[in-house]
Amino acid sequence: MHGAQAIVQNSSVSAGRKSGNYINGFLDKYIGKQMKKYDSYARVLPWFMALFLSVLVAACGGGRDPILGSPALGLGVVSVSVTPATASLPTGGIQPLMATATYVDGSTRDVTATSNWASGTPSVATVVQDNGVATGVASGTSVISADFGGKSGSAVLTVTSATMVSMAVAPAAASIPIGSIQALISTATYSDGSTRDVTAYTNWTSGTPSVATVVQTTGVVTGIASGASVITANFGGKTSSANLTVTAATLASIAVTPALATVPVGLTQPFVATGTYSDGSIVDISKTAVWTSASPLVATVLSSTGVATGVSAGSALITATSGGKSGSATLTVIAGTLASIEVTPAPATVHIGFTQPFVAKGTYSDGSIIDISTSVAWTSGSPLVATVLSSTGVATGVSAGSALITATSGSSSGSATLTVLAPQGPAAVNLGSAGNFVVLAKSGISTTGTTAIVGDIGVSPIDSTAITGFSLIADPSNVFSTSLYVTGKVYAANYAVPTPTTMTTAISDMETAFVDAAGRATPDATDLGAGNISGLTLVPGLYKWGTGVQVTSAGVTLSGGPNDVWIFQIAQDLTVDNGAIVTLSGGAQAKNVFWQVSGQATLGTTADFKGNLLSQTLISLNTGAVVTGRMLAQTEVTLNAARVTKP
Repeated sequence: MHGAQAIVQNSSVSAGRKSGNYINGFLDKYIGKQMKKYDSYARVLPWFMALFLSVLVAACGGGRDPILGSPALGLGVVSVSVTPATASLPTGGIQPLMATATYVDGSTRDVTATSNWASGTPSVATVVQDNGVATGVASGTSVISADFGGKSGSAVLTVTSATMVSMAVAPAAASIPIGSIQALISTATYSDGSTRDVTAYTNWTSGTPSVATVVQTTGVVTGIASGASVITANFGGKTSSANLTVTAATLASIAVTPALATVPVGLTQPFVATGTYSDGSIVDISKTAVWTSASPLVATVLSSTGVATGVSAGSALITATSGGKSGSATLTVIAGTLASIEVTPAPATVHIGFTQPFVAKGTYSDGSIIDISTSVAWTSGSPLVATVLSSTGVATGVSAGSALITATSGSSSGSATLTVLAPQGPAAVNLGSAGNFVVLAKSGISTTGTTAIVGDIGVSPIDSTAITGFSLIADPSNVFSTSLYVTGKVYAANYAVPTPTTMTTAISDMETAFVDAAGRATPDATDLGAGNISGLTLVPGLYKWGTGVQVTSAGVTLSGGPNDVWIFQIAQDLTVDNGAIVTLSGGAQAKNVFWQVSGQATLGTTADFKGNLLSQTLISLNTGAVVTGRMLAQTEVTLNAARVTKP
């Protein structure tokens, strides 16, 4: 037993040793393999981490783009500026603001949509978070701030007490072929006489979408089928409309301009495609044509816009195609380097609120001279005096003074001095809602012969029976009438609501404007020419006569800028003789000329008159008289084959 036990024990020990050896061997091999893998990973890991980090940094644009240093995240921002830095807007008016971030490397970026916008005084002006558009709420001043990347910039907005009195759509009538587009512009007029383009903020609708559609944010109309549609614009509680006719005309040919153009490598050249249709109409089809380049290695072109870009030296045929027709232009791309930039006009002058376009021409190393206006960066040395659109070079006068307008491309730049002039003369007369009319009277409007009026006309408190000679056609709504002699609408006190109230207000505003004009004190000249101003050139100002005023065939010239104002206070009659011409020079505008006449105003045969005529009695236009302005009479207006156009 002992022997057997010994044998068994020895066998067990031997088996245990074998089993232990097997397990130990297995573990040794397994651990050895893992250690080898570890050693391999350990050797590779530093390289892998270095590669990973380098890719990450590269993806970040070296700390600027677009992960760690993304401008969208605001990293590396050194400053934020808001433009315009100062602005004035009426109550209910809109002012778009732009926020620009400057980075540590000197680059800039538009961050309007990603900034945190706030108004210091929301009761005066509010601002929309995602687009920086401010709206005037009540008169006063508010600081509008934009925060981005830990930096902030601001603009000061002054809201005036002026309120919106009307809006207008231009063109008021248009005709386009099927498939073509027509851009409409809506303009708001305020009680202080100022105007603003509100196209982008207008609610646009088409009366007949099956004939024409309209884009809400742009006012661009597209012809769908032949017929007519009324396009209506609504903004700030006011409405206006345009009559659009869509024809079945077919496209006959396409012309591309400029037919020959030159551009350096890397710069752009916009082309325009003009379609001529079977009815003789000519339409810009640049946005509906398909654009192609015959040599994309020389120049590419955006298929939807016609903007070409130079790629390499050579020539490329740029073609616009639509409706089976095509037209082409030749684009030459040069490889020369930019040597200098010239900005014109130099110098230039503009009035406050008006624009001055500048042109930048680049001279290249091969001697070629190219218009690079849309390829340079434009800046103003004094944005409080004049601002300039960075992409186009169109400057706007902000306040009186001088500003250096500069165009820069790479290391080259050129400049021109812009002088901004303040308006001269007295403040304009506020016509209120009377300004919505081109002819307005209390006791009647009559015409004989073929009269042509552009704008709305109206009477009150007299009813429509006092509007004679116009062959009125009542609108189904009975709110207004139309006439073959009036490009606009005809209103009377007896029409359907809201016309009676509208007319009562307009007449009241007309009378208020008359009193305002008559009450202006401290004239610049009294009884000039003993009442005969023929042959004179009059600068902006307030002129007063205790008698009547006459303009003979020698005419009179009003010389001044587009914002300048003239007010003529006439105690008796105004007589403009046959053939007499009131001439505007220097950019003067008829809308800024006010003739306040306490007696009767008579415009002779073929007289050419400019300005707003406010008469306490009768206004009479003889055969062939032409007026650019308004005829606002507290009795009646008579016309004989005359032409009156609202300014």
